[in-house]
Amino acid sequence: ENDLSGTIPSEIGMLSQLQMFWLSNNYVDGTIPSEVGMLSQLLALDLHNNGISGFIPSQVGRLSQLQQLKLTDNNIEGTIPSEVGMLSQLENLWLFLNNINGTIPSEIGNLSSIKWISLNKNTNFTGTIPTEVGKLSTLERLSITHTLITGPIPTEIGMLSSLLRFLINDNNVTGPIPSEIGLLSTLTHVRLFTNRLNGTIPNEIGNLIFLQESIFNLSSNLLTGTIPMELGMLSTVQSLDLSMNRLTDSLLHLGDNETSSLHYLNVSYNNLTSFPLFGTRLQKLETLDLTSNQINQDVSVGLADLSSIQDLILSNNFFYGSIPNTIRSLVRLERLHLDHNHLIGTIPDDILSLVRLRELKVSYSQQERQCFSATWDCGVSAGIYQGGDICCYSDSGARVCSDEAGVEIEYPQFCLTPGLRGTIPAGFTNTPYLQVLELSNNFLTGNIPREIGGLSRLKVLDLTNNSLTGSIPSALGVLADAVVLVQGNDMIRGQNKNDKIAPLSLCSNVPGFDLFDDPTWCPPERNMLKEFFSDAKGQEWTNAAGWVGKFNNHCDWHGVECNEEG
Repeated sequence: ENDLSGTIPSEIGMLSQLQMFWLSNNYVDGTIPSEVGMLSQLLALDLHNNGISGFIPSQVGRLSQLQQLKLTDNNIEGTIPSEVGMLSQLENLWLFLNNINGTIPSEIGNLSSIKWISLNKNTNFTGTIPTEVGKLSTLERLSITHTLITGPIPTEIGMLSSLLRFLINDNNVTGPIPSEIGLLSTLTHVRLFTNRLNGTIPNEIGNLIFLQESIFNLSSNLLTGTIPMELGMLSTVQSLDLSMNRLTDSLLHLGDNETSSLHYLNVSYNNLTSFPLFGTRLQKLETLDLTSNQINQDVSVGLADLSSIQDLILSNNFFYGSIPNTIRSLVRLERLHLDHNHLIGTIPDDILSLVRLRELKVSYSQQERQCFSATWDCGVSAGIYQGGDICCYSDSGARVCSDEAGVEIEYPQFCLTPGLRGTIPAGFTNTPYLQVLELSNNFLTGNIPREIGGLSRLKVLDLTNNSLTGSIPSALGVLADAVVLVQGNDMIRGQNKNDKIAPLSLCSNVPGFDLFDDPTWCPPERNMLKEFFSDAKGQEWTNAAGWVGKFNNHCDWHGVECNEEG
């Protein structure tokens, strides 16, 4: 760290007694001269964080005493020379953050003293992890992330008896997770996410009892099968991410360990079919994300058990039924996402007791789904209401909906869940931290409560595609930084021209208002009249009727006349 610049002179090779060559954190450029191979006494070559380019000279293989080779964060290209395998005293091989390409040479298995190999973020690295790594009995850290390596994790990985960290995330590694990983009894950190690993999660993963990293992440792979109960034995893991795989079955066994420290559980984008009934287990769980699975279950089942939950994300499943009153027991809840399900009933007032709530999403409850609730002959007429579902049929004859046991029918039936109904509760002022309120694509009626304008932190208000009536409250005009969406409601579809006007406060203060640029709802001449009122010191007028207070149609303002064109 001396702000040195320039290149490394070839004459460096004349320093026959040099043991430590440190030039890290400078502005050195150029290439590594081949003459470094003449430094027979060199113990450490540290050039990290410079602008060095070119290749790693094969002559480094002559440095028989070398223990540290740190070339991190440069612009080095080319391949790792096979001669690196001759460095029998090498303990640290740091080559990450370069432009190295090619494959990992098999000769790396000859590094009999190696403790740390880091090849991260060489984005042109290809090939596979050589099986010879299994010979590195002294290796403590193996880190190969953000490259293009492919192929399987070699089973020989189980021979690394000293391994503490095994990090190969963000690659294209394929094949199964070898059961031999369970032999790594000393392992404290493992990261396998964002690859193309397939097969099942081996039960032996539960043997990694010394994991110190609080995050265990297998997300963004192609893993299938069930979630092994042994995962629940990893008592030190606080965050478990299995998202974006093809896993099935339940998560019930994850709560078997009474000493579980699990705070975060993400199994989104999988093929789960049931909601985990943890009971009184997992008392520390704060986040549960089951987005985009195939859970077909009453939404009320099991929610009350999640006493510590803060983020409950259940979007895009097949949950049905009403939002239960027991939701009020989740007093720590901050995010509740129930959108893209098949909910019915009303928005319970119990939600308004969740004073910490920041996000409420119950949009898109009005969707098609199979009729699972009972078996009956619905007749030939379309739109028959049955048990909370509107069953839709063709004119060709009667149909029978399938039951929960999966009765086979020739023509699969579908229902249109009517979605949430009733009015929007006015008591949302009890949730002062609310930032996102999404209620779109339901069957909500009545007026938009003016009290919503008191939610000063609100960033998204989505009420589209309901059956809301009345006028748009001017109180929403204080939500200057929010996205306010109201289209697709009865108030918008009304035919009375005088009703087709939005409050001036929304049209002038809220660019995120979805009718902001609609001249019918937000006439531009009204803004000009507002500016005229301000410039003409309208507050001092004798009669300012219509110009202040609740803004209605500008044609009603005192002194303003409108012709047929408005």
